[in-house]
Amino acid sequence: MKRRMLGFTLVELSVILLALGIILPGAVIFWQLAERHRVAGVQMDVQQQSRDALVGFLHSNYRLPCPAVDTMGVESCMDGGTLRQVGYLPWRTLDLPRPEAGALRYGVYREPSGAAIADAPADRDLAVARDRMNPLRVRTPSPIPKNYVDDDTTKDAFFTGYQHTPNSNAPPIPEVQSSLTSVLGMTQSGDDAAPLNSLCDASGNPPCPLGVQRAVNLIDICLALNTASDALVAPAGRLATQAGATRRTAAFVLAAPGLLDADGDGRAFDGANATASDADPTFASPQQAVTNHYDDIVLAASHTELFTELHCGAALSAIVHGHFNAATGAFVMERAMYDYRDQLYIALVMARADVVSAAAGIAGAAAQSLDAAKEMVSAVADTTLSAGARSFQIALAAVGIGLAVASDAAAIAAQIDAVQSLDQAQQVYDDFAARTTAMTNLSRSVNVNALTADAIDH
Repeated sequence: MKRRMLGFTLVELSVILLALGIILPGAVIFWQLAERHRVAGVQMDVQQQSRDALVGFLHSNYRLPCPAVDTMGVESCMDGGTLRQVGYLPWRTLDLPRPEAGALRYGVYREPSGAAIADAPADRDLAVARDRMNPLRVRTPSPIPKNYVDDDTTKDAFFTGYQHTPNSNAPPIPEVQSSLTSVLGMTQSGDDAAPLNSLCDASGNPPCPLGVQRAVNLIDICLALNTASDALVAPAGRLATQAGATRRTAAFVLAAPGLLDADGDGRAFDGANATASDADPTFASPQQAVTNHYDDIVLAASHTELFTELHCGAALSAIVHGHFNAATGAFVMERAMYDYRDQLYIALVMARADVVSAAAGIAGAAAQSLDAAKEMVSAVADTTLSAGARSFQIALAAVGIGLAVASDAAAIAAQIDAVQSLDQAQQVYDDFAARTTAMTNLSRSVNVNALTADAIDH
């Protein structure tokens, strides 16, 4: 009896191979999708941590870091004589404990202005910490107006301690300086040509100058974000993402390479993410769909997004408008109070004139009394010589003396009233003069507060 041969027939093998041919491609596709999803999850996690590190760096240093030349992760701000806008994420500079973040391509928006202080407000280089914000201030008197003077030669002999004229060193009338469009004239911190001194100290007075390193804070980067967000379409040569035919401005961009070299050009990054350069810093849009030729992941932050995240709106409103409006209100009130003090000074002068007039009235009344006494002597003499025929003159002279005495009493009463009025006028002037000085101090302190807010961050 022959043994039966065991094994697969050709038909069975064909069926098995056919089944494998159907299953294996699906399994490969499934594995590829699963692996792509896993890699995408890891890369997106790295991107998010990198984004958080960038925002934290922005808070601490008032700028974004420059790109790194390679995956070693150390920022490099210049490429020869050219601003470096595109490179790799500077993970070491960010103190980010994930070396794999060095594989991310990174771009930062850089649009510097001139080096002069007057050019600072227009600077949009987000990789440079620069004092861009010069808070609006109103003019303040320097020195502070005084109610008394120390120089004896300028004192009024009649009003001991009071000035001859009102409003010495009065608050100035505001005027816009053409060379300093952000400053309404001179402040106590300097002159019109150099409104702030060269030293910056938040505890000083004035606390903060314009154009030095210690004056840089988040308000300055907020100003750069605000001005750079004006252009929706990115200027040529500035960082952007490509959305169709439009280049959208971006504050920074992080691009991850995905799983594969999908476009097969031998580079991990696909499309615009591979070709972005300092000359043409254009990345793919974060919304670009994954295809057989593109599987990169792009994360971009716009200027407006960072502006909102840093609460720049409230900060700029407070430092630019809130302080200025308060200072303007204080200035208007101060000026009105000094004008009213002028009127009180005029009232004081009139009260002095009343005292002088009353003194003249007393002198006139005394003269009338002497004249009446003379008339009485003359009447007595005439009566004696006329053997009483002119005795009526004595009666008339007596009436004149009585009227003269009444005039003396009225003049004395007027003098007393004038002196009392002068005393009251002096008291009112003293009280209001002290209030005007307090208003001046308030007006000056509002300006100092604005500078202090700029010096110590918001």
